[in-house]
Amino acid sequence: MKPFTLMGALIVSILVTCSNPQPSSAKTTTTTDTYTATQHAAVIQGAATVAVVPQNDGMDEVISHYVHLKNALASDHSQEAATARGQLQIALVRLGKQSMNEAQKKAYDRISGMMKKNAKQVSEDGKNINRQREHFQQLSENIYDLVKAFGTSQTLYKDYCPMAKASWLSEVKSIKNPYFGKAMSTCGVVKETITP
Repeated sequence: MKPFTLMGALIVSILVTCSNPQPSSAKTTTTTDTYTATQHAAVIQGAATVAVVPQNDGMDEVISHYVHLKNALASDHSQEAATARGQLQIALVRLGKQSMNEAQKKAYDRISGMMKKNAKQVSEDGKNINRQREHFQQLSENIYDLVKAFGTSQTLYKDYCPMAKASWLSEVKSIKNPYFGKAMSTCGVVKETITP
């Protein structure tokens, strides 16, 4: 009778294990979240879109250093702007070494040379804030193109200054003008909200 009892206990144990799977691992959850984010992006951009790559830490680093640079210029801190620009240049090089889908690679290749050159010029012009601001205009257009290709993990605002006839990206909705700094800190309007 004991062999049947042991066999029955073993069968019940196997059935319980199979019908009661372990909780999902983080990897499974991440895969589901990535799939959902991809579907969501496809719905927003339209059915005939290129597949979205999961959020890129390299792009987050680029945005972080760009925002640091923007805030330094808005506060009239030329040396801090030069430091941020050097960090941004390094982040752009790192971004280029990461895997990209075809659309991202095309956007990165199109503007990477110009961005690196522009980033170098701003960091070299560490004491001339007016020259830094001139270079920041083209850089802002390039970063905007990258954000459109790679996406963002945070809400960004594309601001426009009619006096400078130039745009920039900001992490906050309130205007902090990097082209005129404290002299005209609130000159500008939000033209676009970019969401994750």
